[in-house]
Amino acid sequence: MMSKSVKAYMWRHWYRYELIPIYAICVGGVGICAYFGGRALKGPDVVWNKKTNPYPWLHVQQNQNTKLLDPNNRFQEAW
Repeated sequence: MMSKSVKAYMWRHWYRYELIPIYAICVGGVGICAYFGGRALKGPDVVWNKKTNPYPWLHVQQNQNTKLLDPNNRFQEAW
C-alpha cells in the first residue's frame, strides 16, 4: 500500500479538477489516432507480404467500399 505522504502528494498534484479536461483530451486524442491508424493499416492498399499477394487492390470487388466515409451509401460491403 501507499504511505499517507505519497497519497497526499498524488491527490494534490494528479487529481486536480483543472487537469481533468487535459487528461480527457489527451486520452481521446491517443484513442482517435489509434483507431484511424488501425483502420489505415487494414486497408487494401497496404502491402505487408509481397510474395503471396503483391497487388491487393486488384482483388477489391465491385460492391466493396474501401473508403472510410461514403456519403452516397452505394456499396453493400465495407472493410
